Amino acid sequence: MKQKHIQQILAVLPNNITLVDEKIDYLDYQTIAIEKNITALDAYKIMTSHQPKWLELLFKIRDFLVRLVGIKPVHGFNNPEQQHHNLETSNTLHFFTIIEQTEDKLTLQVKDSHLDVCLCLRIVNNTEKTNMLYLIASVNNHNFWGKLYMMPVSVLHPFVVRQLFHNFK
Repeated sequence: MKQKHIQQILAVLPNNITLVDEKIDYLDYQTIAIEKNITALDAYKIMTSHQPKWLELLFKIRDFLVRLVGIKPVHGFNNPEQQHHNLETSNTLHFFTIIEQTEDKLTLQVKDSHLDVCLCLRIVNNTEKTNMLYLIASVNNHNFWGKLYMMPVSVLHPFVVRQLFHNFK
């Protein structure tokens, strides 16, 4: 069932996307129409420019709980210097490592012993005045802790992305 669902999602995604691996345990995507002049990096910066208090609290709870099993804290999107990111001096954004960046694509990754995560922001032409932003999240679990971590995250992630999309308005 899970692989069938993943194949259905892959069938509707644009070309030239990057996924975590050939093996995918979680795949989700969200879309929003954005202005033509926004790059993939700009889109990420807009999305993460403000996080609601409830999301800040969820990140704090996450950081506390995962520390018990040896996962590093991520501190959410509260790092203001990330808004002035310069690829020449850093290859990270918040808790992600940048693995690809073009005007229409930004691929971010986190790898640890429990799971690997890949976020791919892909921009495609939509209308004369707008483009469509796809945010594609893919995860590969490595062990029990990765599967356990993804249980609440898989439920919350689409809601969190939709909330971050509100920063475009």
